[in-house]
Amino acid sequence: MGKPEISQKDIKEAVKRRYAGAIERPASSCCGPAPSQPVQIGDACCGPSVTEVMKGGMAKVAGYGEEELDRLPADAVQNAFGCGNPLGLAGVEHGQVVLDIGSGAGIDCLIAAEKVGPSGRIIGLDMTPEMIERARKNAREAGVVNVEFRLGDAEKMPVADASVDWVISNCVINLSPDKPAVFREIARVLKPGGQISISDIVAEDLPPAIRESRDAWTGCLAGAISEAEYVRGLEAAGLRGVRASSRLVYDASQLRGLFGDSACGLTPGSCGDVGALAQVTPGKIWSARFEGVKPFLKAVASEVKVMPAQAEDISAIKTLLAEAELPGDVEGHRDDFLVARHEKKVVGCVGMEVRGSDALFRSLAVTPAYRGIGLGQRLYTTLEELAKRRGVTRAFLLTNSIEALVERWGFHRINRAQVPQAIQETSEFRSGCCASAVPMGKDLRLPGMPN
Repeated sequence: MGKPEISQKDIKEAVKRRYAGAIERPASSCCGPAPSQPVQIGDACCGPSVTEVMKGGMAKVAGYGEEELDRLPADAVQNAFGCGNPLGLAGVEHGQVVLDIGSGAGIDCLIAAEKVGPSGRIIGLDMTPEMIERARKNAREAGVVNVEFRLGDAEKMPVADASVDWVISNCVINLSPDKPAVFREIARVLKPGGQISISDIVAEDLPPAIRESRDAWTGCLAGAISEAEYVRGLEAAGLRGVRASSRLVYDASQLRGLFGDSACGLTPGSCGDVGALAQVTPGKIWSARFEGVKPFLKAVASEVKVMPAQAEDISAIKTLLAEAELPGDVEGHRDDFLVARHEKKVVGCVGMEVRGSDALFRSLAVTPAYRGIGLGQRLYTTLEELAKRRGVTRAFLLTNSIEALVERWGFHRINRAQVPQAIQETSEFRSGCCASAVPMGKDLRLPGMPN
């Protein structure tokens, strides 16, 4: 007979016990009790103390700066069990509301509180009462008053619908035995346009002994899913623009630092030591930071205005194009660009390069939160009307990804030889990104508009 399957309830109770115990042990870590023998700083969270580790090599690995950590209570740093810095590159702004799933002793909440300022608010969520108590103590010590800590589960969060601007999390969601529920809850609590910045452990092809180990679950390993599964799960919950923006693939020494000599604190021999694990799964365990956004509802579409680009829009247009991995040559073409604006923010753009009666349509980009409300078609339709008023009779474009879409707008595939020489000499056509793109064309004199 095989080993009985571990229930979700068993996993959650084991996680609670593990982290409640970890925070009570002096100089403890996510990997188990404090070591009896000195170890090297490269051994990360299983070293002499988390404080020493975080302020040493692992601080750089995780993305925390020494000055950032020095402003925090030592206890918040010492009891930080994360695998990254979800706020390192996040665009959290003053006045926003941030939810930290698995807030632990409060390190990321305290950093976020500084970013949002006195007009913002931080909610820390943790299922371990001992962690909640410690986080509140650290917030008082830091003099932070715009943060509250709530006891609750990630699968059923005590947070109101559409109430937060950011969801962050640091090496926690891997511990959940029901990740689809967590992803749905994230989508529920985010405001339309709200964003995520989640650091977590991901893994591929772990040995069955790891997957079936309760200790490996509590050690942030057995519950780790693949990066692709993570992205699909968040997208299935309704988020858009989901991607892994950064990665750190662990080698044997880093695995030992994160999970301990016996693979995340497991009983020696139960699933092999870290060296053996690294040999079995080379390059298949890493930490990743995931980004994504909750899209707006279609009702918002009427509030978005499409208008000619202004000089002050150039920077926002270039940012949009960079995020869409499109050429950013905008200067000199501003009069031929349109922007979509919502509440003074540029959320979409499109442009063209005109050569006589021909034009190359280009740079169609919509920020992820505004996709799915027909904004791309509105931008294109307005551009086509503008082109016709300027005497353009033939439109061309290059695409690697929206061929089926623009076919509905009346474009058809053509050979590169059919593209007029003047269009081939435009900056967009000559850019390196377009070498593999499909050329398409449309006669604007034919009746009909895109539908």
